[in-house]
Amino acid sequence: MVDIQCQSAMKECVRDLIIRQADLSPLSHLTLGIFCCGPCSVESIKNGLVYMKYDTPFIFAEVRAGLQVPSWASVVNSDKVYWQRQDDGSFKIVYVEEKAIGTLIVTKAIGSNMREDITYLYKHPEGSDAERKAVETATAHGSKPNVYANRGSAEDVAMQVEAQDAVMGQDLMVSVMLTNHSSSRRTVKLHLYLSVTFYTGVTGTIFKETKKEVELAPGALDRVTMPVAYKEYRPHLVDQGAMLLNVSGHVKESGQVLAKQHTFRLRTPDLSLTLLGAAVVGQECEVQIVFKNPLPVTLTNVVFRLEGSGLQRPKILNVGDIGGNETVTLRQTFVPVRPGPRQLIASLDSPQLSQVHGVIQVDVAPAPGARGFFSDAGGDSHLGEIIPMASRGGA
Repeated sequence: MVDIQCQSAMKECVRDLIIRQADLSPLSHLTLGIFCCGPCSVESIKNGLVYMKYDTPFIFAEVRAGLQVPSWASVVNSDKVYWQRQDDGSFKIVYVEEKAIGTLIVTKAIGSNMREDITYLYKHPEGSDAERKAVETATAHGSKPNVYANRGSAEDVAMQVEAQDAVMGQDLMVSVMLTNHSSSRRTVKLHLYLSVTFYTGVTGTIFKETKKEVELAPGALDRVTMPVAYKEYRPHLVDQGAMLLNVSGHVKESGQVLAKQHTFRLRTPDLSLTLLGAAVVGQECEVQIVFKNPLPVTLTNVVFRLEGSGLQRPKILNVGDIGGNETVTLRQTFVPVRPGPRQLIASLDSPQLSQVHGVIQVDVAPAPGARGFFSDAGGDSHLGEIIPMASRGGA
């Protein structure tokens, strides 16, 4: 989602809301038969005024609930509402998970590559009276205005999902922490199941699950773990290596329903780029790229890509196969054509591993006695060049 904010006057906005507008893309939303989105007052989004034009309900859900959830759950602002189908076909709210969505909204900072937190523009502080009022205001104008009317049984058992730093190619561990805040013993039945998920939010088949029953003494806490081996998740990995952990359960004594979803990505290694010498316009410069295969299997048909504005036209490097846990080193030359701060970007792709990138800041000095920039017109982009490895090393 791209946030484009502009300042202008909207006849449809009341006077105290003429502050800032939001135009969001991609333009995948139909408004009056046209694919567009906005403009919409940011203050309307922040205060849950979903009846304001244009597309405030859609944008409210995007910035406050930018997450795909299964059919048995829905999202409202920062809350996730879990529903259960009854015997008569109707649905009943069984759990409301607050502060689950929209915890951080960021954009690229002006003049740097740092992230800038703009959550405060779209949301009041989590848990504040103003934030709760915004949620309730938006809900009151939605299709289910009474979503907060009945909250079910008392909630005296808290549940928190913990996931270690998951690395591609290694075994991982997911765990659920249970805390009994009551003065009585509680028996909790839990069901954990793990599946891969696409970047669109569509989930794959469940490939790992476990069921546990936990006895909690008054004021006690306990942890339920589920180890997942690399060989278990490897055949199911898709695009960005994202996974979805679903946890459901109930407390036997009180009837409290527990539900939680946790999405995480398997971290891929970075490419290490090192500049070998000074960068000067019109003069050849060399860069070294180092990569270690994190997988115990061979990467086949490995392709490196190298490019940088004012530094190097897109260049494809075919390096063949890289063995399991093997370290390889590449060296490539380029000729800067523009002075000033630049970025050289490299990426790696193979059928077994993708989403591997590396970047280095290159400060290019102007050519001695030259003005303007050096022309690289007609330069060869070296597409499809077969590059031998400078060196190979084991783990």
